[in-house]
Amino acid sequence: MALFKRNKSQSPSTPAAPPPPAAPAVDWANIENIRGEWPRAGLDPATDLQRYQQALSLYERDDYASMMQCATLFATALAHSLYGPGILKGDELPETVHKTLYTSLCAPPDGRTFADSAQKAARLAMTIMRENGWQPPSFGGTMTHFERMMMDKGNYMLLSTAIAPPNQPWAGDLKAFFSVAPQPTISALPDAEADRGGEMIDRLYDTIQESRAGDTASSLYVDGMALTGQGDYEGALAKYSEAAKLGSVDAMASAGDLSKDLGRQEDANFWYESAANAGHPVGMYNTAIVAIQRGDSASAKQWFQRSAEAGNPEGYAALTQLADEAGDEAAEFHWSRLGAEAGQLFCMGRHGLLLARGANRDVPTMRRARDFLEQAADRGHLDSASLAINLNHQLGDQARAQRYVTMVVQSGDADAIDRLRRYGFL
Repeated sequence: MALFKRNKSQSPSTPAAPPPPAAPAVDWANIENIRGEWPRAGLDPATDLQRYQQALSLYERDDYASMMQCATLFATALAHSLYGPGILKGDELPETVHKTLYTSLCAPPDGRTFADSAQKAARLAMTIMRENGWQPPSFGGTMTHFERMMMDKGNYMLLSTAIAPPNQPWAGDLKAFFSVAPQPTISALPDAEADRGGEMIDRLYDTIQESRAGDTASSLYVDGMALTGQGDYEGALAKYSEAAKLGSVDAMASAGDLSKDLGRQEDANFWYESAANAGHPVGMYNTAIVAIQRGDSASAKQWFQRSAEAGNPEGYAALTQLADEAGDEAAEFHWSRLGAEAGQLFCMGRHGLLLARGANRDVPTMRRARDFLEQAADRGHLDSASLAINLNHQLGDQARAQRYVTMVVQSGDADAIDRLRRYGFL
């Protein structure tokens, strides 16, 4: 967006073109609008930690292009804090807020452009500041660290512009923005995916700290993450391989993934099996996939089970699918139950369906089935939502059913909506 750009004068004989319709104003003080710019579905802890490391390297360059890239990379790491504890810990969170503001406010070559991506990053950084009470004293906070940067006349104007209505850069009100009380964050999803994400964040964070403390294997692994983020896959694979040889189990798994992506399946198999034998749950799962591909279903089942029991519920999902393909209803019920209880989405939907099929109008069983199906539906599984509607009608709870009717309709999925019509729920 260009600020204060003069309109070209028009000839008196040329009728003025009608102004374009004004874009609707957005209340950037409402955290939901900030979340809309940084949706949780677009965030990935491992990838965004890699990008954060890349940003730290780029930050030293201090040229405009690097600063704009840094602003987005830092902001992506910050965005996780809109939904819970986030991926940055301790002093790293306020420091990254400061870096995001610094990079987004970097002076452009033309001296007047405030890029849309920079405004987006600045809005997010200020939101994280406000939610933690870190705004400078001039805005009612306690963080003097930000006072000089934000109260600089030029920066103040730009930050006001970032929260202003479209085409009205003078109308942004920072004092009003920071006067909004902090709003409750969205807690982490109570499911297996969220638990695994938290464990992965903790492990990666510990690796980064060990790297800073001088641990060679951790340093090599962090270097590999940075190179992956930069697109240097050969260089990253070399770093992962070195770290793996020094005993880094995560590096073994990452070397397997990268070898596979580069089309080196034999190398991938070696690293996956190395990680599996070292106790890496995802390495075990990937070793099971390799066994499936070579037709060794017995070994695959053993690795899937070991993976699940080591904390990766995707193993239960794979065992459920294998049991279904083999026509083993008892095994399918068993594995889907374990996976459902561990919060695995496919297993929750599948076990709810199996319970519903075998309920024979037994109300307690129908309610247990409904609970699993509704949990799966609440996480976006539309087939489970349709089954939950049916079960709620059978249980006489039309109001509860209507919630999932609304969910399916709002999804816009034509097939799911058509099924509701055919069964008389619409």
